[in-house]
Amino acid sequence: MDELFWKAAYIVLFIIWLVIRGYYRREAVRQETKEKIGRGPDSLFLALNVIGMTFLPVIAVLSPYLDGFAIPVPDPVRFAFLLLFALNLWLFVAAHRDLGKNWSMALEIKEGHHLVRNGIYTKIRHPMYAHFWIFVIAQGFILANALVLVFGVLAWGLLYFCRVPKEEEMLIAEFGDEYREYMKETGRVIPKF
Repeated sequence: MDELFWKAAYIVLFIIWLVIRGYYRREAVRQETKEKIGRGPDSLFLALNVIGMTFLPVIAVLSPYLDGFAIPVPDPVRFAFLLLFALNLWLFVAAHRDLGKNWSMALEIKEGHHLVRNGIYTKIRHPMYAHFWIFVIAQGFILANALVLVFGVLAWGLLYFCRVPKEEEMLIAEFGDEYREYMKETGRVIPKF
């Protein structure tokens, strides 16, 4: 298939992703915060993720500047990752929907926060983070660009491995044994059956 097809398909899915994020972000900012953990290196890692998940892919789509990082990815592989990216939008919506008013971009406990154990959260504790692993890998293969792939995975990996332990400590502090039991019953980013 033509390179224009892959770029256009990626942009359409990325715009859908932005609309989903915008909708749920608008709802989340209305909730009062009960407790918030300082950002620390999170701010730097979040900035790197904006570069890896937004700027580099958009530059790869809209300009020839990153063409030197092109990698040969067969069309069937690209199509498989395009389909995976599209299906991953469902995971993104499900994670947001099931978290409801508990969702936040920052590490914080909201007023009235409760431990969500329904929907996608019955099998996986961090489906939003699973979504982002799929996101950064899929976009690199759809765009067949090594810089987009490697930078995205590394930037996301830094944020993930820095943030998840802090988030789980915060949830243990808030919910105690209930969260510890939940950890035994669920996988972190891969469902436990």
